Amino acid sequence: MRLLKTYKKTSAKRGFRHGILLLLLIMALGSLLTGCAGRRVPLSESEYFSPEAALKALASSDPGGRTITVTARMEINSRGERHLLKAALMIRRPAHLRLESIPLFGPPDFFLSIDAGEIRVFLPGKEAFYADRATEGNLSRFFPLALPASEIVSLLMGRLPETEETVSSWRGEWEDGMYRVDQYRDGREIRSVWIDPAGNLLRRIRTFTKGGSIAYSADFAEHARTGEGFLPQRLTIAKEGMSLAVRYTDVRLDNDGESFALPVPEGITPLPLD
Repeated sequence: MRLLKTYKKTSAKRGFRHGILLLLLIMALGSLLTGCAGRRVPLSESEYFSPEAALKALASSDPGGRTITVTARMEINSRGERHLLKAALMIRRPAHLRLESIPLFGPPDFFLSIDAGEIRVFLPGKEAFYADRATEGNLSRFFPLALPASEIVSLLMGRLPETEETVSSWRGEWEDGMYRVDQYRDGREIRSVWIDPAGNLLRRIRTFTKGGSIAYSADFAEHARTGEGFLPQRLTIAKEGMSLAVRYTDVRLDNDGESFALPVPEGITPLPLD
């Protein structure tokens, strides 16, 4: 009986020790696996073999020539002044845009359209309707970006605008998990583009003046699948002491045949801007 008791005690101790060892082994293995899962593995340069390949991959994430309609919440900061605007926004590349304000109370009090190279603006409270060429100067009178219409639409869609300057060379390198493409014209850098290889998404743009300073910057985040491509749900554009932050909700693909140009209200004569 004493030997049986001693055997049982010894077996119990051994089992306890074995259990502790097994538990420690499982904990160590779990820590190792958790460390691997939580750590971001550095991306290899083989993800993109050249700047041209990266830009081609970026183009593959484009929703295409579809019309996108969203509810946009905009925050405009310009020279110390802050303005908030909620609007229904309809956009399609290359240069089609329609915006209707959504005020807290009452009907819309601001309408803007860009279509076929023309800007139209309707201010119901003033019974004023403007129609003229969609030049940078005319656009900047009603929209907080003095840029070509096609560039504004591309940025609002999180796409890479076509540069007016011919790109003569490219240079690419990895930076913080993204692939940066620097574009040059006759040895002068004109633009840098950051591409996220996870989805081939455009994350950041910096354009440069002839003097080398930043002309404007754009950052894109929270991309969501839209049609065959992706659309950022948040974007920020900064240019010459001004910043525009945009948040999209209620994103949908719309009828591509719908007209963007604002109709002229009955009894109102359009006014020129130039």
